[in-house]
Formats: sequence, C-alpha cells, structure tokens
Amino acid sequence: MRYRSSKLVMKKPELARNESTAAALVVADLQKSFRQGFLGRRGKPAVDGLGFTVQRGEIFALLGHNGAGKTTTLKSILGLVHPDEGSITIGGLDARDPRSRAHVGYLPESPYFHENLTCAELLDFYSRLLGLDRAQRREQRQICLEMVDMQDHADRRLGQCSKGMRQRIGLAQALLGQPELLILDEPQSGLDPLGRRLVREILLEQKRRGTTVVFSSHIVPDVEMVADRVAMIRHGKLDEIKDLREAATKRLFSATVSAPDEGSPLDVALKNPGLTVTHRRPERWTVMAADPASLAELLTACTASGCAVHDVQTAGGDLESEFLVGLETASPMTPKVEVVS
Repeated sequence: MRYRSSKLVMKKPELARNESTAAALVVADLQKSFRQGFLGRRGKPAVDGLGFTVQRGEIFALLGHNGAGKTTTLKSILGLVHPDEGSITIGGLDARDPRSRAHVGYLPESPYFHENLTCAELLDFYSRLLGLDRAQRREQRQICLEMVDMQDHADRRLGQCSKGMRQRIGLAQALLGQPELLILDEPQSGLDPLGRRLVREILLEQKRRGTTVVFSSHIVPDVEMVADRVAMIRHGKLDEIKDLREAATKRLFSATVSAPDEGSPLDVALKNPGLTVTHRRPERWTVMAADPASLAELLTACTASGCAVHDVQTAGGDLESEFLVGLETASPMTPKVEVVS
C-alpha cells in the first residue's frame, strides 16, 4: 500500500508543543575529533567548523561521501556525541538541555531493536516513552505502521524482519507522536525502489504538515527530489549550501545520438555553447544540453541530419557533478573515467 495522506490522518497527541518562532535548528562552528585507541591522541577532526541553520518546516539534507562527517553531525545534535567545540540550538533551546529534544524523532543509520519484540510491541514501547495513554498508543501504532506499509507485519518478530523491514519500522518509531523535528540518518538505506519512493512520499507529507526534516544521504537523486536546501559536506567541512528550489530550474538534459557526419546540421549544431559532447564513441555520442531550448535545437538537428536519437534523460545537474568531484577528492582510489570533449 502506498502512503496516501488523504486516508491517513495523523492526530496530534496531547503533548506540550514548542511554539517558539526561533529557527528549528542552528549549528555553529561544530568541531569533533575522536581518539585513536583507548589512550591515543585525537586524530583528524571528523567535523571541522561546521555550521548551518535550518528553518521551521523545511527539508534540509546533509550530502556527502562515506566518512564525510554526516553521522557525527547528527549525533552531536542529539547529544549522542559530545562536540569538542561549537554550539547547537534546537527550537531556540541549547541542545544540551533535554527539553530541546522533547519533540525530536530520530532514525539512526543502522537501527537495532530487540529481536524478540514484534513490530507492534516495539512501537508500543516507544509510545510509552512519549507518555501516551493506551488509546493514543494504539492509534499511533496503527497510523505509523500504515505510513511505512508494515500494517500486515505488526505481529512479526523483529528477528524475522529483513533489513529493509527494520528500516521501515525504525522510521515508524521516529514518526511516533508527530515530532516537530525529524532527524534521519540515511533513511533509505537497505530499501528497495518501492521503499525509497515511500520514504520520499512520507518526507514530503511531513513537510506539508509543518514538520522540519533533517536527513543525511549520499544518494543525489533522492536528495534532489525532496530537499529544499542541501549542505555539501567534504572531509568534515561545509563546502557550500545549495537552495534546490532555485536550482530546480537549472537542470541539464542528456541525449545519446548517432555520431554525426562532418559538416552535417548536427555537427554544426554541436558548436552551440549550450550543447556539450561528454562522451564520443565510434557510433554514438552523449550530448549535454544546458536548457530546454538547447535540447530542442539538438533534436531538430538530429532530424535534419537523419541521426537517430537513442535516449533523452534529465541529468543531475550541478549538484550531482559537484558531489562526484567530492567523491574523487575524498578517495584517491576512485577510478577515473576519461571523458573526451
């Protein structure tokens, strides 16, 4: 079953809400390094001077390669890791104050639950921690199971659940009580394509309800589909923050076409600065178009030249390109593909 907001109405439990007008989350000059060994010296900082602000009701993504510092940042926000320096405020409250986390839902990167509990029992346990009464616990359990499409597995023990099913249950427990701030560490890890789509739908629905969402990922397409803004993190440092609402109008288009003859209309069109040949193969070329008008010119030239168009795709654009550059920088062992232009 797909998640449909029209059928699933999350009723707010009777919990005190934070009505502050302050930003949902402010991280300033965050620094954290870990000791190498029991008595070893501190190594290279996992997070080095990181800072960003998340406004209420937006979806904010931390995008970076494995080991970039995303998980350390999220754990520092939640008090699971104690920063060496810097400050963090949640809804205007210092993150060291337990009250700041009263309305925060959290999904860790690798959720672990007691294997002998059923899915329903696990959600009931976390509902008790929220202080919900029996009727509220029953309602929240049913709603959250349906949201993650696990209502048919309520009585299945967690030890019998696949990784993807555990990931869904982890998301369900993070949604209990309709938190004001959702912090999700790689929420689509271990999920199949249907599960990934379900998570995207849930995040967008939470945004419509006014919930603030902060999540980490290294899957660029998923970030582009749901995030309002994204912080690019490399080697524990903030590289830049991109507003994807503005970048949505600056996407690239990719087309694979038959190689043109010299002097043909297509060969002439490829001199347009809005078209760039990124791969040349003996019979097929891959061409990037900077805007719809350039793509239209490319397709018209193909028709005039008699060259076949094998496929047309929407490319990731600047975000994907910059992320791949970050991966190459992060790992000297990353194989490089030679691109001829």
